[in-house]
Amino acid sequence: MKKYPTFIGALLLVVALISPARSEEKPTQERLDQVVAKIQIAYEKIGDLRCDFTQTVRFQDFETPYLSKGRLFLKKGKMRWDYQEPSRQQIFVDGERVLYYIPEHKQIIKSRLGGESDSHLPLRLLAGTGRLDQSFQISFEGEASPSQKSISLRLIPKNGGTQLTHIIATVAPSPSVEGLIIQKVVLYEENGNVSLFSFEGIEINKGLSEDIFNFKIPKGIEIIESP
Repeated sequence: MKKYPTFIGALLLVVALISPARSEEKPTQERLDQVVAKIQIAYEKIGDLRCDFTQTVRFQDFETPYLSKGRLFLKKGKMRWDYQEPSRQQIFVDGERVLYYIPEHKQIIKSRLGGESDSHLPLRLLAGTGRLDQSFQISFEGEASPSQKSISLRLIPKNGGTQLTHIIATVAPSPSVEGLIIQKVVLYEENGNVSLFSFEGIEINKGLSEDIFNFKIPKGIEIIESP
């Protein structure tokens, strides 16, 4: 089966955190706990979200990165990724079900979100179906002063069974909702590949229709069941 970098990158996607505290770092740990709590607060208050995204994948041993652009729609337990450049692709997430539609290939890949040690973990968290503090260890990435608006975090999966070595997530306040929301995510894989997602034009709680997340499989499309 062909390799689909956008699908792999999106299924590896996004956020969140807790790092083991050392006694001499108590003030840092307290700030870290506050940041984690603010992320949790924000995503509990987000009923729906839409934004533009840019995804850049740098493959090991390849100089030229693979660049994709599109639009993301999110509603509790549901997501829709519309890849518009360089080719049209769509990913629909509804609870545990994932549909990846490739019009050019006339194929749909059907999959399911896995368990707590699965590489789908970041996707589960972004969709609001996972607990941030149960899946990752977290620490500040670089210097983190209380006055900073934008904060970068290093996230390390607590369990095995994932292609990710770590994630760097950048969060910042939003004028639309209390807490901190994700602006950028960098995913580092064991094979050396690096995927960067950046989110712009974020709109929160605009009352997105359920129809946006409903996908009817077109006729004449090959359906592939993924493990």
